[in-house]
Amino acid sequence: MADDSETSPSFLTSLPSQPITDDIVKQIGESDTSKIRGAMGFPGSTPSEIEAFLLEMEARTYVIVFNRSAEQWQVYKSFEMEGMSHQEIVDHASELANEWLAQSLSDRIAAAEKTEPDT
Repeated sequence: MADDSETSPSFLTSLPSQPITDDIVKQIGESDTSKIRGAMGFPGSTPSEIEAFLLEMEARTYVIVFNRSAEQWQVYKSFEMEGMSHQEIVDHASELANEWLAQSLSDRIAAAEKTEPDT
């Protein structure tokens, strides 16, 4: 398991510089790109916003996360899936997404407070 930002899926730069919806994750997973096998969003800190999602490709699964301070999507971690069942892949990716959500909580709160209008 490694941080594979140098081998990031090329479409990351085409994602908006904000969290996305589950519909966008679904479109990614159902794309005609032969290398993509599927995608699944993980619930984030804000209802209806996806801040982390699983991207299953030919040989690796990526946990893609939204870095609020950099306002961009990036690979958090990836792993080879050889010998893993679909459920094992989902479970492992969920653990990684939860790890990132816990580690990034204070950054995400600070970023959300910066974007809230003063009342």
